[in-house]
Formats: sequence, C-alpha cells, structure tokens
Amino acid sequence: MELLIARDDLARALEDGQPVSASAITRVSKLDQKLRDAAVKIDALVGRKMLANWRQGIHPLNSPWWWSLDERAAAAEQPSPLWAIPAAVFFTLSIGVLSETITTLRNGGINALSVFGTLMQTLLALLAGSAFLSGGREWLENLFSQLGINRKFRGKSRVWLALAVLVLTFIIRAYLPDYVARYRNYQGNQSLEHKQYFSAVQEYQQAVALKPDFIAAQYNLAVAYDKSHDYARAISQYELSKNLNQKNYTAYNNLARLYILDSKDYDRALERLDYLRSNYNDLDVDNRYNLHKNSGWAYLELRNYRQAGDELEWALKQRDGAVAHYLWGRVFDEQPGKEEERQSNREKAKQQWNSFIKAFLDNPEQEEVEPNWKAHAQEQLAKGV
Repeated sequence: MELLIARDDLARALEDGQPVSASAITRVSKLDQKLRDAAVKIDALVGRKMLANWRQGIHPLNSPWWWSLDERAAAAEQPSPLWAIPAAVFFTLSIGVLSETITTLRNGGINALSVFGTLMQTLLALLAGSAFLSGGREWLENLFSQLGINRKFRGKSRVWLALAVLVLTFIIRAYLPDYVARYRNYQGNQSLEHKQYFSAVQEYQQAVALKPDFIAAQYNLAVAYDKSHDYARAISQYELSKNLNQKNYTAYNNLARLYILDSKDYDRALERLDYLRSNYNDLDVDNRYNLHKNSGWAYLELRNYRQAGDELEWALKQRDGAVAHYLWGRVFDEQPGKEEERQSNREKAKQQWNSFIKAFLDNPEQEEVEPNWKAHAQEQLAKGV
C-alpha cells in the first residue's frame, strides 16, 4: 500500500505544473513499467481481494491504473485451455482410485479406521474437483491464503493440485487396507482371548478379505474356526495357513488333530505329522509333545496299540500333558490280551486316567480336551475299570 500511495504523491507532484526534466519522466516511465510487470506477483503476495478493498477505500470512483493491479493480474492470467486436460485426467484417476478403495474396504466391514480413510480420500477428490469451478477456486484461494499461501488455482497450479491429490489418494489406497486388516486382526485377537469365537471369526474373515496374504490372520481364522467347532472350515483354513507358512508347525499339529477327531482320516493325519518329524530339530517342546501325542492318538484309532503307547510315552517325556495321559489310558484299556495281562493293563489305565484328571484340573487351559473325555475317565475310574 505504501508503494501505491507514493505513486499517488508522485502523480500529484506531476500535476502541479512544475517543470520536469526529460530524464525524470523517462525514469518514472521505467518505474511504472516495472510496477505493471509486477502486477501478478503483487496480486499473489497481497491477495486479489485485498487489492480491491484498497482501491475501493482510497479511490472508489476514478482510480488510477496502479490501484487496479488486481484487474491487470486477472487479465494477465489467461492459461491455455490445454492445461485443463491433464488436470481433468488426474482428477478422474483420483475418483477411480477412490471408488476402488471403497470397494476394497467394503470387504473389511464398517469401522472407524476405514471410514476415516475413505472420508480423507473423498475430501481430497473434492479438493481437486473444486479447482474446476469459479466458486471452488475462490474458496481454495481463501483457504490457502489463511495458511499464508497465496496461490491462484488456474492453469499449471490446477494441474499440480490435481496431481498432488492423485498421489495422496494412491498412498491412502496402498496403505489403508493393510492398516484396516491389521486392526481387524487385533480385534479378532481380543475376541478370541475373551472366548467370543463367532465375533473372532468375523474379524479375521474381514482381515483376510482385505489382505489375503496376511499370514497371521489366515492362521488366526483357522484357530477361531477350530475353537467354535466348525471343523470343516478349520481344516480347510489350516491347510491354507500351512501352505502360506511351512514353518508354522502348530498348524500341522492342529490339522492332524482335526483329521483324527473330525474326519477320522488317520492316514492323512500321520502324513501331516511326518512333515513335523522331518523338521524335528526345529520343533519347540509344545510341538514335539503334540507331534507324539497326535501320532499316538492316530495309531490308537488304527488299533496299533504298541506304537500308540510308544508315541504317548515320548509325548509325556516332553511335558506332562492331560491328553496324552487320557489316550495312554485308552491304549491300556483297549488293547487285547490274556485276562492276567488285561488286569494289569486296567491298573495302568487307571493310573493314567487319574493323572489325566489331575493334570486337567491343575491346568485346564493347557490344551484342548474333548468334553466327553473327562466324563469317560471318571466313569471308568468309578467302575474300578
């Protein structure tokens, strides 16, 4: 403003009729030209609305040209219509990415994180689209001016804005489904911990729908199916989980257990357990226990009592497990023999079932125990075997 007022003072001095040298007039002409050339820059720095307010406040009627720098800047801004083509392309791509993100997130269900991410993409797309409307451009210019950025969203600026929105939309599209999937997996873990198995299944299903290669969620979904006694789906999911991660030895053990318990496919169970034997040195204590326990169980159902007993004995050398005691009791109780031998085996069965009851009561959460096993053991002990 001080510059424009100084130009007013100079104009009044020239109008007083005082003699002015040619060199002074030449210098004034050059400075005026510099001021005209700087119209766009001054308009960007001060703001078009502010320049108009100054003009209306100081020269409301016949204002000299230097008070109309905003109009001069507006006239100079005549961007090529070709700039609208790449801006429109980028804006259209942003809408396409937004649509794809919404479709993908729909698989993960409604939650705060997915809603927030979708709203962010939508706002970005609206931000880019507003640059194509006069009212929208004015709103953007006011918004950015409040942030200390004076920018006219025409021509190149519109293209850069649309491109920036497209890049941000792509970034959200790339990372948001992964974050939502991890959030769903976390929620599933919470539900599983509180034994809300149906809720856990839903959370894990949505996690793997968003991120099919999410190995942890794929395995957790199998466990949730298993815990909810949906054994057919659990078997299918354990098979998928072990294929995604062949080092997930617990999945092999759980799979073998379900082949024995639900499918009665003992040979297939032993095939899965053979893989664990080939990686025996990599197994932790729990997986070694379950390998021998499940092998003993499969051999018991196949009536191979000697091998079943050997496997169960090895299982109990790994750790004291209730299920191994119960199954070994069945081995002693069911294997044929002479009466004297059977009487001895009944005593051994009684010992194993007593150990089973004790181990189960000491740590009921240690491993899966079928509901009828405890009742069966107590019934046999009550009869004196």
